[in-house]
Amino acid sequence: MTSTDLQEIEARAADWIAERDRYDATLPPDRQQALDAWLAASTAHRVAFLRLEHAWRRADRLGALPASGAQRRRTPLAWIAHPAVYRTAAAFCTVLVAVLLVTQFGRSPETQRYATARGQREQVALADGSHLTLNTATHVRTAVTPRAREVWLDEGEAFFDIAHDARRPFVVHAGAQTVTVLGTKFSLLREGDRLRVAVLEGRVQVKAPRGTPTVLTRDDAALAERDNVLVTRKSTQQLKAGLSWMQGKLVFDQATLADAARQFNRYGRKQLVIEDDAAARIGIGGVFDADNVEAFARLLHVGFGLDVNVVGDEIRVSSPAS
Repeated sequence: MTSTDLQEIEARAADWIAERDRYDATLPPDRQQALDAWLAASTAHRVAFLRLEHAWRRADRLGALPASGAQRRRTPLAWIAHPAVYRTAAAFCTVLVAVLLVTQFGRSPETQRYATARGQREQVALADGSHLTLNTATHVRTAVTPRAREVWLDEGEAFFDIAHDARRPFVVHAGAQTVTVLGTKFSLLREGDRLRVAVLEGRVQVKAPRGTPTVLTRDDAALAERDNVLVTRKSTQQLKAGLSWMQGKLVFDQATLADAARQFNRYGRKQLVIEDDAAARIGIGGVFDADNVEAFARLLHVGFGLDVNVVGDEIRVSSPAS
């Protein structure tokens, strides 16, 4: 809502109060009906009217006190319209509108949005002391208030280092899945309606829409889908390898070339295209820079004898011609 909108609402509310005052606080039925309709049309209308009505009554009380001649000539409505008072009133009105919106629609004015571009990482510090690390092409929304802590993972991957607070569980909404914690370290990767979870410390509860809540502990990894949560046990080393993206690295332990290509393609503008099944099944191991797919492609050519051709934004990899 713009300042001009607020000014117009304030002016209309003042007109209604002045009209009602002319009728000794009791409007004719048709005018009362019109006022009721105006009040019902918008929360901002009701807030402005109630606030100015309170100011009007206070001005009446002030008018009963001894005053100078100039002050006696100032009407209650003129007192309300004083520029300094008006600016304060408009600001107060804005705050009340925000509070009522939270109450009526469940929307928090503290909600913040964060996003990373392809190949970008970002650190996010929350008001409760928690920290988020966003991976490439990730979109999150956060709402941390004195009563609740919530995050919406709309897309991508993030690592969560959550400050312990028994009074306020930390809740992450990732599509249909919900993750609830008190204080822990874990990562989430959202792939459409699927959610991959890895827990480094603490306990995490994962709830799928049509499943029972599943509690994960340290070194647990899970794949959550709409109907179930599949949990596997991993070593700490394996879990940390999965978080190598936080240092800008990709770690592969006998991954297929097809899987490696999918990982690289999350980060760079140039996309790896594996053109045949034989090349796609080759096992890959090692540590690589996530933002240097060209070096990885050169390794495929030199180390595996694969054909590598650059066509526009694609790096096409294929088995050598027989």
